[in-house]
Amino acid sequence: MRLIEAASLKLRTAVFDDDVPAYAILSHTWGPTEVSLQEFADPSLGAKDTSMEIGSGYWKIKKACEQAVKDNLKYVWVDTCCIDKTSSSELSEAINSMFRWYKEAWVCYAYLADVIGYSHPTEDEDSQKYAEMNRTLVAKSRWFKRGWTLQELLAPNKIRFYDDTWRYIGTKMQLCRTIEGITGISADVLRTGNMEDESIAKRMSWMTHRKTTRPEDMAYSLMGIFDVNMPLLYGEGDKAFVRLQEEIMKDSADNSLFVWNTLRRPDDRSRPAPELSSIFAAWPRQFDTSRIWNKRRLDEDYARESYALTNLGVHIKLRLKRYDHPWYGTIWGHDYQGKTFVAMLGCQYDGPDPAFKRCRPGIFLVQISPPRPEYARISNAGVVFTTTNRETYGALRNKGIESRVLFTEEDTLQTVYLRKKIPGWAQVPKT
Repeated sequence: MRLIEAASLKLRTAVFDDDVPAYAILSHTWGPTEVSLQEFADPSLGAKDTSMEIGSGYWKIKKACEQAVKDNLKYVWVDTCCIDKTSSSELSEAINSMFRWYKEAWVCYAYLADVIGYSHPTEDEDSQKYAEMNRTLVAKSRWFKRGWTLQELLAPNKIRFYDDTWRYIGTKMQLCRTIEGITGISADVLRTGNMEDESIAKRMSWMTHRKTTRPEDMAYSLMGIFDVNMPLLYGEGDKAFVRLQEEIMKDSADNSLFVWNTLRRPDDRSRPAPELSSIFAAWPRQFDTSRIWNKRRLDEDYARESYALTNLGVHIKLRLKRYDHPWYGTIWGHDYQGKTFVAMLGCQYDGPDPAFKRCRPGIFLVQISPPRPEYARISNAGVVFTTTNRETYGALRNKGIESRVLFTEEDTLQTVYLRKKIPGWAQVPKT
């Protein structure tokens, strides 16, 4: 871990081991004038390196170091110039360590380069008016729309926000409710940093409206949030997100990993023909509507069951209910009449309506090679509300929820394999 000496703006090239001194860390969004490690160590390599234009790469580093000196901190870490990005091994190690580095920092300075005109009203001015204006300015910041800054928001215990000219905005604690409204992350999580009680689906949903320059970074920037590590393979595209889900599975029994959705609801009359897919989501945005599902179990059956990835797919025990419907009868020319099921997942509703507290999410499956228990997901059938409680089922009906399924005692746990990949023969339409 390289650090910058704040007073001298010199890199400490020694690699710190366990005895890391107190340091500040910078969180920001990248622009066109960022400074690499080589350029920072030798400014003669490029004229842009020492540009003092407000918001430039070097200017941000200098302001962070000046702030650290004021805070009596000797060192600063900045992602642009403290990692040798010409070394793939160092880059991989840094990205796998980054959540921990942000977490262990004494303070994080979050620089919002596009927040211009943030105001601190005087006693004579309308504080409520300025507060609303300031909330709007902060909410529009690009910092809340980038993938990497999600972990930079969650990992540090102490964050101070600064506007475009490095004027102080406030701390994460002071802006907690504003940030909750922007991100959908609960104030409790923002205050404590404890994400263990948040379901996989809910944590995935925090990333749904964020973007990264490279598609693989949508997965890599989530590793720290799920406390997993994996090698970086730039060029693998959406396979990175599938690998992330596989790594998460190794240390979790949270079924909400499978509660991803599409934009279409099962009762949408304009829907296209049903399609089979992997049990894994392709992108985080498929969890956009999944934050209402928590990982808490409603019965001990699911609490005792584990699942694992095998060569046939995810080996898991789920409650299945046969679901005959003309729309699901034929998929890609194959006759699946009588082979379509709803699988009840072992997590529960955690949304705003108390009438649905006994609901669990359900996903649509097709048994692709009976009698073997191999199933593929119908990806565009969405997620449905399931319950074993007739009163709750009636509440769903009364609320106009068409996507509802009532399970009975006959719908017991079954051992199944949920396919990671759809066999080639199942993808070729029969003639």
